[in-house]
Amino acid sequence: MHRILITKTRRDLRRRLPQFAAIAVTVMVGVLLFVASYDAFRNLTTSYNRTYDRLNFADLTATGGDPQRTAQAARGAGGVGSVATRTQADLPLRLGGDKLLGRVTGLPATGPAAVDAVDLKHGRGLAAAAPDGVLLEKHAADTFHLSPGDHLQAFDGRTWRTLTVRGVVVSPEYLWPARDRQEVLSDPHSFAVVFAPEQTARSLGGAHAQYQTLVRMKGSATAADRARAAAALRAAGAVDVTERADQASNATLHEDLTGFRQMAVGFPVLFLAAAAIAAYVLITRLVLSERKVIATFLAGGAPRRVVVGHYLGHGTIAGTAGALAGAALGQLATSAMTHAYTKGLGIPDTVVEARPLTLVIGVLFGVVVGLAGGIAPALSASRAAPAEAMRGDGGALRPPGPWSRAVARARGLPVVARLALRGLTRSKRRTAATMTGTLLALVLVLVSGGMVISMRSMMDTQFGDVQRQDATVTAAPDAPDLAPALRGIGHVARVEPVTAVPVSLTAAGRSYQTTLTGYEPGTRMHGFRTEHGGDESLPSSGVLAGKGLAAKLHVKVGDTLTVHSSGGARSVRLAGFVDEPLGTSVYGARQTVRSLTGARTDSYELRFAPGTGAGQRDQVRAQIGRLPGVVAYADAQAVKRQFNGFLKLFWMFVGVMLVLGGVLALTVIYVTMTVNVAERSSELATLQAAGVPLRRIAGILAVENLTATALATPAGLVAGVAAAWAALKSFDSDMFSIELKIGWPTLVLAALAVFGASLLSQIPANRMVRRLDIARVVRERAQ
Repeated sequence: MHRILITKTRRDLRRRLPQFAAIAVTVMVGVLLFVASYDAFRNLTTSYNRTYDRLNFADLTATGGDPQRTAQAARGAGGVGSVATRTQADLPLRLGGDKLLGRVTGLPATGPAAVDAVDLKHGRGLAAAAPDGVLLEKHAADTFHLSPGDHLQAFDGRTWRTLTVRGVVVSPEYLWPARDRQEVLSDPHSFAVVFAPEQTARSLGGAHAQYQTLVRMKGSATAADRARAAAALRAAGAVDVTERADQASNATLHEDLTGFRQMAVGFPVLFLAAAAIAAYVLITRLVLSERKVIATFLAGGAPRRVVVGHYLGHGTIAGTAGALAGAALGQLATSAMTHAYTKGLGIPDTVVEARPLTLVIGVLFGVVVGLAGGIAPALSASRAAPAEAMRGDGGALRPPGPWSRAVARARGLPVVARLALRGLTRSKRRTAATMTGTLLALVLVLVSGGMVISMRSMMDTQFGDVQRQDATVTAAPDAPDLAPALRGIGHVARVEPVTAVPVSLTAAGRSYQTTLTGYEPGTRMHGFRTEHGGDESLPSSGVLAGKGLAAKLHVKVGDTLTVHSSGGARSVRLAGFVDEPLGTSVYGARQTVRSLTGARTDSYELRFAPGTGAGQRDQVRAQIGRLPGVVAYADAQAVKRQFNGFLKLFWMFVGVMLVLGGVLALTVIYVTMTVNVAERSSELATLQAAGVPLRRIAGILAVENLTATALATPAGLVAGVAAAWAALKSFDSDMFSIELKIGWPTLVLAALAVFGASLLSQIPANRMVRRLDIARVVRERAQ
C-alpha cells in the first residue's frame, strides 16, 4: 500500500508540476526573506555591539557640573566599570573651502581613552609632543577628502587656529554622524568631529566648552545599577545624563534596525500565508477529483490515517522543498546584506554568524505551510464514506442557492457574465482563496508603497512647511551685523537673524538635551505646525516645543521648564506643542531666548530666489564663506540626500517588496485559476463540444476571476492602509514622527497592479482550455 501511494504521489506531483512549483517558489521567497533579513538584522546588531564593546562605548554620558565631583560620584555607584572625563565644544571649523559648525572632543594625548575610545583607521594617534595634532572622524574625512598630514582650522572665539590631521578614526559615538537627536539628518558639509588632546580641546572650547563624565558599566550591571549611577551623577551636579540607548547615533541606527526587524518578520509571513492558501486550493482540487480513488483505498481496508498522510504529503513536499531552497539562498543573501550595510555606513566590525536555529525555523515554516494547506482537504478525504465517494463528482445534487437563482433571473446580463457570476458560489473555497490572495497582495504592496510615499512626504513637510530656509549662516561672536552683506549676495531673496542655543531642559527630575531657537515674530523661515495640521505663532512669552518632549519629560502645556545653558538656569512656561517630522526642538521669540540664555544673534537663515539651481547654490556657499565674520554655512536641501543615505537599505528592501507583491498576487491567482480550469474540465469540455468559442470560454473564466478580485479589493485596501499605518508607527520617537500619506492615486495604482496580476494569470488558464482533450474528458467522466 505504501509503495503504491508513493508512486501515486510522484505521479500527482508530475501531473501538476507547475502548480506545486508555484507553491514551492512562494514558500522559497518567504523563507529566503525571513532567513536573510532576520539574520542580517541579528548580524547588524552583533556588529554594532562588537564595535561598542571593543571601543568601550559609554553607557552613561553626563554633561555639566564639576567633572571631578561627578566622576567621583560615578565611581562610588555599584556596577560601574570605568569612568572618564573630557571636554567637548561645538566650534566653527574650516575644512578646505567649507566653513561649518563642528565639534571638538578631548581625548588622552597618550594611550586609548578608558571610555569612548576611537579606532584608528589611517595615520598616527595623538601625541603630547604635538598639541595641535588631531584625529578626524572618518565620515568627515571622506566628505572633505582629508587624510593624515592635511590641515584644518578651528575658531577658538578670537582667531582661527590651524590644526594638523594626524589620523582618521572611527568613533562609537558617530557610527552615524548625528550632531544630536534634533539633527540626526544634516548636510554632510555642515558637521565634522575632531578629536584633540584634552588640553587642546579645553583651550579651543573656552567659554563654550562642556565638561562631560563618561561611565561604562560592568557586564554584570543591571538596569537598576544604571539608574542608580545616573541618579548619583545628577545628585553630583550633572545637568543632563544621556543613556546609551538615547545617544543620537546609536538611537538613529536602532530606529533603522527596528523597522528592518519588523519587515523581516511581517513580509515573509504574507508570502507563507499565500503559499498555504495556494496549497489548500490545489490539494482540495486533488481530493475532489480523486473521490473514487479514495473510496477504493478505503474500501480495500486502507487506514484513514494513511489517506490523510498521503494528501498531507503533497503539501509538505512542496513546502519543504521551497523552504530548503529558501534557507540555502537566504544564508547566502544574509552575508551579502550584512556586508553591504556595514560597508555603506562605515561600521568597522562586520559580524556574519551562522545561526542554525534560524535555518531550522525557516524550514519548519515551509513544513507548517504545507501542513496548513493540506490538513483540511486531507481530513475531508478520509471522512468520505466509500459508497458515497464511489458516486464520483455527481453525488447528491444540491439545489441552486439564492445567488445562483438571482443570477439566472438577470436576463439583462450577457450569458458569459451570468455563467461567471454563478461560478463564484459553486466553489466558495476557491473564490475565498482568490479573494484572500488578492487581500495579501494588496497589503504587501500598500505597506511597501505607503512607507515610501509617507517618508517622501515627511521630507517635503520638514523642508517645505517646517524648515522653510534654504541655508543657515553662523557668525563669529564678535562679528558685526551680517544681514546687509548677506542680502547683497546674488540669488539671496530674504535674510532673517536667528538665535540658536544648545540647552538642557529639566522637569520633574528628568532632563533632555535640545536646541532652543529664537525667531522674529512673524518669521517666514520656520513654520510651527500644530498636531491638527494648523499653524501656530510664536508666543510673546514662553516657548513652543516638539510634541516628543511630552513623553520625554512628562510635561503638558502650561507646565514650567528649567532651561540650562552657558548663561545659567532660567524657568519658562511651556506655551504649546508643535508637530514636526524630525527632532524635538524648542522655539521662542528672539527676545525670550535672549532673556533665558543671555545669547545674542549668532546665525542667519536665508531664502533663495525661485529657480536657484544646484550650481548657483554652490556659488552662494562659496561667496558667503568668504565674508568676514562667517564661520559656518549649512545647506538645508543637502539633508534630503543624507536622508536617502540613511534609508538606503530600507529603500532596497521596500523596492523588492513592491515587485514581490505583484509576484505573490500572480502566484496565488495562477494556482487558483489553473485549479479552476482542472476542476471544471467536464463543464468546459461540454461547452467546447457544443460549439462555444474558446474566446467565450476564456471570457467566462476571466470574468469570474476578476470579479472575485474586485470583491476582495476594498477589504484589501483597508487592510493594506491599516498595516502601513502600523508599520510607520513603529518609527515614532522624539527623533522621527511620520504620518501615513496614501492618497487615492496610490490606492488606484495598487488595485490596478493586482488586477494586472490577475489578467496575467489568464494566460496559463487559457492555454489549459485550448489543450483540453474532449474525448479524454468524456472517457474519464464515464468511468
